[in-house]
Amino acid sequence: MTSRERVRRILNHQEADRPAIDLGGTSVTGTSGWSYRRLKQALGLPTERVRIFDLFQMLAEVEPEVKDALGCDFDLLPKQRLIMGLDYGKWKPHTFWDGQTFEVPADFNPEMAADGTLNLPWEPGSAQMMRMPAGGRFFDFVPDPEASAIEVPHIPESEWPLQQPLADEWLARERATAEACYESTTRALFAEPPLSAPCGYGSLYGFALKMMTDPEHCRDFMMRAAEATARCYAQYLDAVGDCVEVIAICLADFGLQDREVFAPELFAEFYTPAWRLISDVVHRYPNVKVWIHCCGSVPGMIPHFIDAGVDCLNPVQWTAAGMDLATLKAKYGEDLVFWGGAAATQKTLPFGTTEDVAAEVRGVLDIMAPGGGYVVNAIHNILPEVPVENTVTLYQTAQQYRYK
Repeated sequence: MTSRERVRRILNHQEADRPAIDLGGTSVTGTSGWSYRRLKQALGLPTERVRIFDLFQMLAEVEPEVKDALGCDFDLLPKQRLIMGLDYGKWKPHTFWDGQTFEVPADFNPEMAADGTLNLPWEPGSAQMMRMPAGGRFFDFVPDPEASAIEVPHIPESEWPLQQPLADEWLARERATAEACYESTTRALFAEPPLSAPCGYGSLYGFALKMMTDPEHCRDFMMRAAEATARCYAQYLDAVGDCVEVIAICLADFGLQDREVFAPELFAEFYTPAWRLISDVVHRYPNVKVWIHCCGSVPGMIPHFIDAGVDCLNPVQWTAAGMDLATLKAKYGEDLVFWGGAAATQKTLPFGTTEDVAAEVRGVLDIMAPGGGYVVNAIHNILPEVPVENTVTLYQTAQQYRYK
């Protein structure tokens, strides 16, 4: 059974020879460059080249040899434009604070402060700055000291930031890339286009207050934004829809450790009908599933995700309140593909033994794998602090699992 065949069964809630497995198939199911180098060494692969495609999270591009060794079933469709406004395709070496050298996009040119801190704008010309201190493993947003997290924003209708149509030349390049990737591998292709289902404007907190104080404005904005974005998803899938199996529509986190960011009823009223416009476009392509990433405690929002047309939920953070795996599988297992949660990245994966990791992965699989609808991945990215033997154990345990 090829990866693509396996994935199609799993995503349609059918059992295959084993569960589908992911590492690096998306920009939130990957591994840090530091942990990836150790992983290559543990697998007996050359470690000189480690390419960082996401500087914000310092994520490594997971190579085919590593995916083959770990049994991974997904490839991320390469992006023309990377996070921080960097271009994909040309690379150069950059040595970081600990002496490790990674390949980075050729137009990555941060300013280094006297204390070793790296600074650069979020996008070329942007006032929003990003910073990695010496000793850091990520770039962080530099907060504006004048900004308020609870400010109620307002943008007049004439200035709404609506998605503009995608350029024909860009779409042609995407089509060529997707077709080349589809022909070169039997892994399933995952798409993360430069589009997103609308999440309001300003901060999530600020727009939540806006939804409560100016509902008509917010309802109009969400629907107008969704209509514009849905047209772009249609353009995009007309170009690549025959090649991809899964497409991301949102990477926002609506959960905290102990509760949702805002009342689920607000999501149902304002988000669900807007997102449904986009999901309906995606579902015109019978093999393409709608996927979202949403960390944290979101048990009250999951029914509304389903009503919005979401097929796959990542990262299944069962360590957060209300996210018991057996309950999630029993209530929503026929409607949602759960993608992640195989090992706790805040607990067991960085701090447990290999025996702890293996036991946790087997326990999760016994709950989530039956009947299909489950993709193996940790809760979010694998961080630099994770012992490499624990990473290997996670994936070896998943490869050995068989349906009962």
